[in-house]
Amino acid sequence: MRWPTPVQRRLDAWVQRRLPPGREVTLKQSRIFIVPTRQGLLMLGLALVVLLLAINFESSLNYALGFWLIAMLWAAVHLTYRNLSGLVVRAEQASLVEAGENATYSLLLSSFRTRYRGPLEFHHDDWGQIGVEMDGRDTPVTLSRPTTRRGRQPLPRFRLESRYPFGLIVAWSHIKMDLDAWAYPEPVEQPLQPVGTEPDGEVSNDHFIKTGTEDFHSLREYQAGDSVHRMHWPSFSRGELVVKHFVDYQAADQWLDWDAFPGIAIELRLSALAWHMNRCHQQDRPFGLRLPDHEIAPDKGQRHLERCQRALAEFGEVI
Repeated sequence: MRWPTPVQRRLDAWVQRRLPPGREVTLKQSRIFIVPTRQGLLMLGLALVVLLLAINFESSLNYALGFWLIAMLWAAVHLTYRNLSGLVVRAEQASLVEAGENATYSLLLSSFRTRYRGPLEFHHDDWGQIGVEMDGRDTPVTLSRPTTRRGRQPLPRFRLESRYPFGLIVAWSHIKMDLDAWAYPEPVEQPLQPVGTEPDGEVSNDHFIKTGTEDFHSLREYQAGDSVHRMHWPSFSRGELVVKHFVDYQAADQWLDWDAFPGIAIELRLSALAWHMNRCHQQDRPFGLRLPDHEIAPDKGQRHLERCQRALAEFGEVI
């Protein structure tokens, strides 16, 4: 049910003050609300009618039935309240997904008192109704909601409720967890332009080689400590003291640079970087990422890819 906008705004502000967010929320008296369900209201109405009949006709049987119905409702209030009282909701982790996919949030339900709490329901418009049954042990819960844009995807305030055991009373609490998923930009192919040229206009490729022992590269002046086995004897016979320099060739590390996509919008640049990251990962090629405020050294593998995707997702966000 949605109230008129001013009333709803005040109600949301009151809930925010009374039920602040956190990584761990313990449900206690100040956080739990209780009202009768439709069946509970019908039963309460029936009890009142029976009591009126008992008063008018002085029927002890009607008195017994009316008070028994009220006692059932009173017991339902206490039993339903106990299902949520002392329950601890803890934020575990949230997913990293591509914008447009469903983000998932992992929660853990626990309690200092190990007792059966019956079925519990998580309600929100994004996922509808998700039910779990807590039998006294720690119970994991996974919630999911769609994403429509890049960036932070906070878990919205949701409603946790219980109607166990009779369904006559509903106890609920509005919970806001300090838990954020992240959505990185949808990959879009864009041409990658070279960045960072040498003074002669050619792109530097020093990262193709490293000092080693495999292939002859050049001659250099002798330095103290160089092995005599690397002496270049023909040059020594001419009076030059030089040694042979060997290198090992290695695969190129590609830098994916923010400046490699000039003239396009910010979100499209991020999408282009995401596309080239996926391409390097599929080809098992090392790559590094350069953003205006962040740099990640070249590497490869799934963890490196996710680290770079997280950097794209967080770009421009206040962490």
